[in-house]
Amino acid sequence: METVTPKKGLTWRSALALIFAIGAVQPAMIYYMLLTNEPLGLQAWFVILLWWWISRSIGTPLNKQELFILLSFQSMAVTYAMSFVTPIQYMYYRVAPTSEALGVSQYMPDWFAPPSNVVKELMRTQWVFFHPCWVKPILVMLTFTFLGIVADIAMGYFAYSLYSRTEKLTFPAARAEAQTVITLAEGDPQYIRYLTIGAFVGMLYNALVSFVPYIIGPYLSALGTGGPIIYQQISPIAQTYDFTTILARSLPGAGFAATLNLLTIAPGLVLPVRTTLGIFIGALALYFFGTHIVTIQGWWPAEATYETSWTYDLLSTRALLYFGWSIIIGLSIAAVAAPLILQPRTFIRSFTALKLSEAGGSYKLLLLLFLGACLASALIVYFLTGFPLWILIPFTVLGSFFLSFLSTNAAGVTMTGLDIPYLKELMIYSSGWPGKAIWFAPVTMYTGGAGIAIRFMQADLLGASRSEYVKTYILVVIGGLLGSFLFVSYLWNISPIPSGAYPATIITWPVTALEWARFQIWVWKGYFFRKDVILWSFVAGTVLYAITARVFKMPWILITVVTGMTYGIPIALAQFAGSIIGNYILKPLLEKLGGSYSDFAGRFWMGIVIGAGFLDLMRALLILISRSMWLLPY
Repeated sequence: METVTPKKGLTWRSALALIFAIGAVQPAMIYYMLLTNEPLGLQAWFVILLWWWISRSIGTPLNKQELFILLSFQSMAVTYAMSFVTPIQYMYYRVAPTSEALGVSQYMPDWFAPPSNVVKELMRTQWVFFHPCWVKPILVMLTFTFLGIVADIAMGYFAYSLYSRTEKLTFPAARAEAQTVITLAEGDPQYIRYLTIGAFVGMLYNALVSFVPYIIGPYLSALGTGGPIIYQQISPIAQTYDFTTILARSLPGAGFAATLNLLTIAPGLVLPVRTTLGIFIGALALYFFGTHIVTIQGWWPAEATYETSWTYDLLSTRALLYFGWSIIIGLSIAAVAAPLILQPRTFIRSFTALKLSEAGGSYKLLLLLFLGACLASALIVYFLTGFPLWILIPFTVLGSFFLSFLSTNAAGVTMTGLDIPYLKELMIYSSGWPGKAIWFAPVTMYTGGAGIAIRFMQADLLGASRSEYVKTYILVVIGGLLGSFLFVSYLWNISPIPSGAYPATIITWPVTALEWARFQIWVWKGYFFRKDVILWSFVAGTVLYAITARVFKMPWILITVVTGMTYGIPIALAQFAGSIIGNYILKPLLEKLGGSYSDFAGRFWMGIVIGAGFLDLMRALLILISRSMWLLPY
C-alpha cells in the first residue's frame, strides 16, 4: 500500500504538451510514413525534450511526474497513430493485382475492406471516410480498439502485480527511461553528463552513417568514382557482415552474420551478460546449429532446396518459414504453461499483491472488465464469421491472460516484450474451419497489458499515480484516433491514397500487398505450422524451464532463448558484445573513477538513442520540407 500520495502529473502544462503531440507531431508522423515508409525519429521523446527545454527556459521546469505523463504519447505513436491509414491500405490490398491473381481478394469481407466495385468511386471522393462503405470497417476497427484498451488496462494491473511487485524483475529498458526522466527533472550534473555523453556519441554515429551521407549524397553522386569511395569508408560501421557463404564450405546450412551498428550494440549495455548470453545461444541454436542439422539431414522441402549461395537473410527467412516459427511457437507456449504448472503459487501471490495495491478496491471490477472485453470480442467475431464460440472464448480469454504474462516477463529481463507468433493463425488452421472470413477477422489476444505494467513500474520509480496515467492514456488514445481520422481525411482531400503525392504508397505498397497476399496463402495451407515440431519444442521448453528454474534458480533462461530466436544472430550477437563491453570494460573503469555503472548504463544508452534519434528527426524534417514544396502554388 502506498504511504505517500503521488504528485499530480496531469497538469495544464503536460496537457498542453500532449495536445501539441496529437495536433502537430502525430500528423508529421503520418505524413512522413506515407512519404518514406519509415517512422519519425524520437516520437514521444521529442515532445518530452521540447517541453522540458521550454519549461526550463521560462523558469518553471516540469517535474518528473509531468514528464512521466508525457510518455503516454509513446503508446499512441507506436500503436494507434496510423489507425486510419490501415483501412485505406487494406482497401488497396483488396484491389491489388497480386491479391486478385492469388485468389485472396474474393474472400475479403466488406467489414474488412470496401468492396472492389466501389473503390473507383472512392478514388473520386473528396472526403473518403464519409462514404457509406466505410461504416462497417471503421466500426469494427474502433470497437476492437476500445475493447483492447479495456482489456489491456485490466491486464496491466495483474501483470504489474506479478512481475514488478512479486517477482521484482528489473525491466531494463523501462528503468532506463525512468532514470532519464529523473535526470531531466532533477538536473543532477553527474547524471546529465552521462546523458549528454551518450547523446553526443549517438549524434556522431548517426552523422557518419545517415545524416551526413543524406546531406552530401547528391553532391557525391556528381563526383563519379569519388562518391562510392567515400561511402565505402563510411559504411563499415553500419553494415552487416555475412559469413554464411564462407561457412557453407565446411558447415553447410550454418548461418552467421555480425553487425557493427552502434544502435544494435548499445542496448546490451543495460543487460547482464547472462541474459545476452541466453539470447545469443537461442539465436545460434536456430540459425547456426539448427539450420546446419536440417541441411545435412536433407530436411529442406523440395521447393527450397539448399544451395551454398544462400545468404544469412535468405537462410533465416526460409528457416523461419519451414520450421523456425513452429519451434518458437512450441517454446513460447512452454514459457507460458511451465510456470503455471511448476510454480502456481507465484500467480496466487500476485493476486494477493494486487488486492493491496492502488487498484485493490477495484480488484473484482478489473477482472470483470477484462472478461467482459474478451467475451465481447469473441461474440463479435462469432457474429461476423460464425466461427465456433467454444474455440473463440477460451482462445481470447486464456490467451490474453497468459500471453500478457509472457510478454511482461520477457520485458522484465530483456529489452522487449514477447508474443507467441501466429497463434491466431495456428488456432484457425487447426480447427479445420472451412470459411475464409475468419482469417480476416480481428481475432485478438490482448497482450498490451505488458506495456501498461511497464508504465506502472515506472510510475512507482517516479512517484507518479498509476490511475492518473490510465486516465491520461485513455484520453490520449481517443484524441489520437480523432487526430488520425481528421489528418488522413485531409491528406486524402489533397490527393487520394495511394498516389504520387505519397511516394511510399507507390513504391512499397505493391510489395507489401504481394507479401500480405502470399502470407494468406501460406497460413491457409499451414506452411508455418508443423505440429510435430511444435509438440517437441513444447516438451523441450518445459524441460528446459524445469531444470533452469528448479536447479539453477534462473527461470528466465527460456525467455531469453526464445527472444534470441526472434532477434536473429546479428542482433543477438551485438547485444551480447554490448553487455560484455559494458560489464567487463566500462563497469571496472567507472568503479575506479568512483562512479556507479548502474547509474551510468541506462542514461548513456538513452542518450545514444536520443542523440541518434535527434538527427533522424532533423533528416525527416528536411525531407518533409522538401517534399511539401509541391503544395506551393508556384
